[in-house]
Amino acid sequence: MLLSLLIAAAAGIASSCAVPPAELERQAALVYSTFDSQPPPHGWRHLSAMGCTDAAVSMLSAYAAANAGGLSAANAMELSFHIGQVLALAGRENESIAYFERSLQTTATAEWSAYVQATLAFLKRDTAAVRVARNAYAAVAPSSMRLRFIEGFLACPNEPYAKAVHCHP
Repeated sequence: MLLSLLIAAAAGIASSCAVPPAELERQAALVYSTFDSQPPPHGWRHLSAMGCTDAAVSMLSAYAAANAGGLSAANAMELSFHIGQVLALAGRENESIAYFERSLQTTATAEWSAYVQATLAFLKRDTAAVRVARNAYAAVAPSSMRLRFIEGFLACPNEPYAKAVHCHP
């Protein structure tokens, strides 16, 4: 009986994570800002929040591949960051690092570079580097909500990413 319920629950989660191919195509044709804010049930943020990590990563990756030639450098970096973020939030921190690293480019702003450097330092458990990145970020964006996330990394350095981004000093 319990096994049957577990199988049924797993099947329900899997079916709720499925994104129809036509929806993937539709979203791939959207401008980036519209794609980035798609509502439920098939927006990548909603999929991630529902625990549909692989579906969210597939959605983001499909969008990046379909629009590779037309994305601005900033949007391409943000897509890589979001893939890393989805993976890190799901507890797949080691897997996320490569995507966060890809989200750093020489064209990045000082704010973006500091934010990504702080994220990478946290994932690599380098508190001193998080502190350096935090100070760099505070110098360019002292009132940004991202600064709170970085400070969460410092407040909870041994917690998983999903918890640390919400820690408050």
